[in-house]
Amino acid sequence: MTSSAFLVFANDVDPARREAYERWHGGHHVPQRLTVPGILRATRYQAVGGGSPDYLTVYDLANIAVLNSPAYRRLAEQPDAVTRAMRPSLRNPLRLACRALAGAACAHGGFLVMLRMPIASVTRAAEWLATEKSATIRLGRTAPDAGGHPIMGQAAMPEEAVALIFADDPEDAQARAETVRDAVQAEIRQAPGSGLIYERIESFP
Repeated sequence: MTSSAFLVFANDVDPARREAYERWHGGHHVPQRLTVPGILRATRYQAVGGGSPDYLTVYDLANIAVLNSPAYRRLAEQPDAVTRAMRPSLRNPLRLACRALAGAACAHGGFLVMLRMPIASVTRAAEWLATEKSATIRLGRTAPDAGGHPIMGQAAMPEEAVALIFADDPEDAQARAETVRDAVQAEIRQAPGSGLIYERIESFP
């Protein structure tokens, strides 16, 4: 099944609960999400050299409607006991649900840089990527109609362009991110997660 959307969820965690968080997130939470029809794969990342949010997970979705499906809403709104116990330990949550405009099927790399750009940049970015035909850059536009999440207080999602730049080493990821910024002539948002380098720690499946 092809992917036409993606979800980025990032967060920090209470340092006292880090080991428990790692067991829960990699061993329970992400595998549980992959039981939802239409959630195709996921990759967990952690910020290189510090930064906030420290953890970032990319989920490939068959389409944006998956996030309003009964199976997904049930997990989000009626979490099991272990998830309820962990949620208070999460800090600074960030949730960006995006319709994919380019690179929807590109592989998740060992390193990732996320660029958050003003929504006015989305057309220029899509046009440049259509010409560039990069196999390592995914571009999306946030979808305010994708539904909220209880941990976010059902906050509205800002409209913005989100580029995920994948690479096999951190220097390449940073260089490709700078190429995107210069080519699109976009002002990169000074927003959580934007511009940080993340390293892959686990892939599913």
